[in-house]
Amino acid sequence: MWADVINFDGHVVLPYRFRNKKMKTLKDVISLKFKTSESEGVIFHGEGQQGDYITLELKKAKLVLNLNLGSNQLGSIYGHTSVMTGSLLDDHHWHSIIIERHGRNINLTLDRHMQHFRTNGEFDYLDLDYEITFGGMPFSGKPSSNSRKNFKGCMESINYNGNNITDLAKRKKLEPSNMVRA
Repeated sequence: MWADVINFDGHVVLPYRFRNKKMKTLKDVISLKFKTSESEGVIFHGEGQQGDYITLELKKAKLVLNLNLGSNQLGSIYGHTSVMTGSLLDDHHWHSIIIERHGRNINLTLDRHMQHFRTNGEFDYLDLDYEITFGGMPFSGKPSSNSRKNFKGCMESINYNGNNITDLAKRKKLEPSNMVRA
């Protein structure tokens, strides 16, 4: 029987494919709960061909959100923003995350502790292509993606902009055995 908890073994990712090939959003709300005993691992990742990306990962048992709403060709607008919060998140207890974005304003909430920040750059929209993946980064052949470890642990209550990813995975019977290998 399927539980509402999704187990990630570090070798698979759970993709959420967009209806349209490109997703251009001014507002995003992403929430989930996780538990792990690992200090490193990508919780979710999405990217676009223009260079936009959003990645939430564990680094040294802390939560790191990397976000880029766009940089320009000349390099005079640098959009990369990185925010770190929490510690000792590899304690095998459940932790809740809520990311609320409206343009460049972000609220990052970890276990009911909110941190507000504003992204670098001048762009307000997040342009992502095809999908957002939970549990790691899809294999792209890029050296940067290979250096990051996939998530090992459990997630539940995954929501992306009003879409219950956990429920969609359950209805599609996406278990680690038939998720996408990374």
